[in-house]
Amino acid sequence: MIKRIGFWVAIAAAWGIAWWTKQAFGIPDYVMWIGFVAIIGALSTFSLENRMTAVEERVIRKDYSGIVAQLEGERHKPQHKQPASLAAGGAIVSRVRPQHERLFEDFRWFAALMNRHIADEWAIEELPITDVRGYDGPEIGRMYDVWYNACKVGRMQVTLGAGALLSKEKERSARVDLKLNYLRFIPYRDAHSLLYEIGLLTGSYDRTSGEAFRARAASAATDALTGYLWEAVRQPDLDPWFDFMTEGSYGVLHDQVEHWRKNGIDPMTRWGGDRDNRSDD
Repeated sequence: MIKRIGFWVAIAAAWGIAWWTKQAFGIPDYVMWIGFVAIIGALSTFSLENRMTAVEERVIRKDYSGIVAQLEGERHKPQHKQPASLAAGGAIVSRVRPQHERLFEDFRWFAALMNRHIADEWAIEELPITDVRGYDGPEIGRMYDVWYNACKVGRMQVTLGAGALLSKEKERSARVDLKLNYLRFIPYRDAHSLLYEIGLLTGSYDRTSGEAFRARAASAATDALTGYLWEAVRQPDLDPWFDFMTEGSYGVLHDQVEHWRKNGIDPMTRWGGDRDNRSDD
């Protein structure tokens, strides 16, 4: 209200000065009216630009204070809701093949293993869903919510790798798709630990070159985060989603699952599928 009154007072004062100038220098009326209209147009344009800028800031430059507070909040403890079977999770029974069943069984403790090795702030929580999304239609696999402290930041799913259904060999092949939001607010080392662990567990592991395999997993994580950083800097007004995909024979995951099975360890019941007592392997 005060700004509005001040605005009209300024216009009245300007009009008074203009009228005095007209009388003092004998300026014609039409010149005064042209000048008056020009001044009003300039003021209107200035006001409109300010309003548009304010709207753009509200739309594009969102207030992320609430999200940041969740990201810095107390860590979410995963509450796994594992499906009892592919059919129980919603997969179309007529489409289920032996390769799907094997993948489903091999990844039964994937979330538990992830939670034991990624940065403490993360939590991978399995969902009771086996009817997941594919590029060409529905797929079959496992699905997970991804949390960073108190904020649910995305989802991850596991499906068969490319060509797995056509292969006559009993080779393991899995594809992991990860989609995250708000990654720009998460520390680099934490983000890298998540991608590195996914690549380490699900990549094509060669026991004869363990160091090279770990280096490839680390490099893939670095490359993905570098690409995301580039886009975030290139378009600073946007908050781009982060997409990450990796595919492999998941040798490290398979070896760890077999180790737990042989020793009668069920991480879902023993540790709640979380990171408690990590040294007790």
